[in-house]
Amino acid sequence: MLPVALWVSIVLRYGNLYMDMMPFWWMFVLAAFAGITALFKFGFYRAIVRYIGPSSMVPVIQGVTVSTLAIMLAAYFGKIEAFPRSAPVIFWFISILFVGGSRMAIRAYFYGWQNNYLTREPVAIYGAGDSGAQLAITLLAGSQYMPVAFIDDNRELRKNVIHGVRVYDSAHIDRLIKENGLKQVFLAIPSATIEQRSRILNNLASLPIQVKTVPSFSDLIFGAASVNEVREIEISDLLGREMVPAAQDLLEASVKGKAVLVTGAGGTIGSELCRQIIDLGPSRLVLFDNSEFALYRIENELRDESGEIELLVLLGSILNEEYLSKVMNNFEIDTVYHAAAFKHVPMVEANVIEGVRNNVVGTWNVVKSAQRNEVAELVLVSSDKAVRPTNVMGATKRLGELIVQAYASESKKTRYSMVRFGNVLRSSGSVVPLFERQIKAGGPVTVTHKDTTRYFMTASEAAELVIQAGAMAQGGELFVLDMGEPVSINELAVKMIHLHGKALATEDDSEDKIAIEYTGLRPGEKLHEELIIGQTITGTKHPKIMRAAEEGISFKELQKLCEQIEVACESADYKMIRVLLEENVSGYKMHAVGSDPVMKLDLANQAASNVMPIQKSDD
Repeated sequence: MLPVALWVSIVLRYGNLYMDMMPFWWMFVLAAFAGITALFKFGFYRAIVRYIGPSSMVPVIQGVTVSTLAIMLAAYFGKIEAFPRSAPVIFWFISILFVGGSRMAIRAYFYGWQNNYLTREPVAIYGAGDSGAQLAITLLAGSQYMPVAFIDDNRELRKNVIHGVRVYDSAHIDRLIKENGLKQVFLAIPSATIEQRSRILNNLASLPIQVKTVPSFSDLIFGAASVNEVREIEISDLLGREMVPAAQDLLEASVKGKAVLVTGAGGTIGSELCRQIIDLGPSRLVLFDNSEFALYRIENELRDESGEIELLVLLGSILNEEYLSKVMNNFEIDTVYHAAAFKHVPMVEANVIEGVRNNVVGTWNVVKSAQRNEVAELVLVSSDKAVRPTNVMGATKRLGELIVQAYASESKKTRYSMVRFGNVLRSSGSVVPLFERQIKAGGPVTVTHKDTTRYFMTASEAAELVIQAGAMAQGGELFVLDMGEPVSINELAVKMIHLHGKALATEDDSEDKIAIEYTGLRPGEKLHEELIIGQTITGTKHPKIMRAAEEGISFKELQKLCEQIEVACESADYKMIRVLLEENVSGYKMHAVGSDPVMKLDLANQAASNVMPIQKSDD
């Protein structure tokens, strides 16, 4: 190409296609030799052509410049009168075009025709910064996606072009979706705050387009993710909750160097507590659960991380008080996190006896065992369902709180406390995985009521706050976690449908869209959940943890109540269970006709046996 470039430059200078160049034929050899040698020395031939970029033009300019200087010096010292003095300048421009342009054309071939531009899925990249530019390069080099637009809130970037892709204002997203047939938007704003991400995602959630996100540079640098690792948006991203940095002294106070027992260790909160506790360096961690599979799963996850920490995995039930007590005594437990409970409202509503037995008698057993073995600290994981409960699960959790409060008033060795919070995202009973399954199956998405609201928090944040709250306890405190604003379940369903790239169906829409079906509140469900019973609530030294003051019952009354509940559960006395719950949980009324099939049949049989037959008179 270099000799051809020199020939073209001379022809352009003289305007004669057939002029005699034999007197300086050796100049063509010199141009090629000097140019190739220089390009080799500057590393030009080490560049992989299909991945060549703007930076690769630097050695092109360097090599062509050396070749041009060699021609100029040869013409000057050789005193070749027939060689035009302005030809080297023309040669410099044409050589760059030939050498660099040819490689850019080959690169375009690999990016374009070979990768089937027209058959690749068009996508938009939200964020025209370094991460967005890097993502565009990655997508262009692939064969699945074709970036057709950058979207950015920075108006100064408007109409700029990055890697051949134009930057648009965020106000034009709706038009871009229609014009380009966009189905996906890739979020490339790792430097944005949680609140900024939440605002952007909530704006995108009003559009029928799937949103995915790319990892931050810190994740890339430390190996937590790869540059082409694009994941779907987590529903937690929509909540916009700013994480308050944890107080390390509070995290370590009840855990570091101590023997810790977690009941319900295989559950959502229990397993997350175990993950965080093992990172804080306890001397011993005992995982206690009645689910073999759940324990096996969390043990496999933690075994490699335990190091020198003694990790014990125990199958057992909190209904076995003697075994619980033996575990606490033999392993010299210092701190107990009691997370074991039946938490699924409809399931407990349909299994009243076992729900009450597990959540009330089980909690009583754990608390008694802790007191008997002089455990230093016990933290009960409670629920917002315990506030003015309308279901059996909530009533049992409130009784669990009363048990802890009563024992705290009598205890001199053990510090008891409770931590109350709302729903945990992606827990076994959460609506989020249910909605995802329904959306992937084509719908409909089932919502109980259009006005239903719930509090949500991630499992990691909840567990971290539970540990810190427990460390602040002096004895008998009820801590309430700041859950932020309640989330509309209906709006959550709509956003999830849109963020999965689907449209919300209406009466006139086609069949491929997702419909929302309202099923009505299930037995015991509330429209809105609450976090506190009274109005007395104070702050703590942690901005996300509050302290509530609520009435309890005396230790003597509590002991009698628990004994009665235990007897009623053993004899499956539904009537007595109902009376005890209603009399001792303020404001609670069990449904006259519950959803427990055994209870229904039992009460029906009792009612039938109480009907006296009508005696006919002799008259």
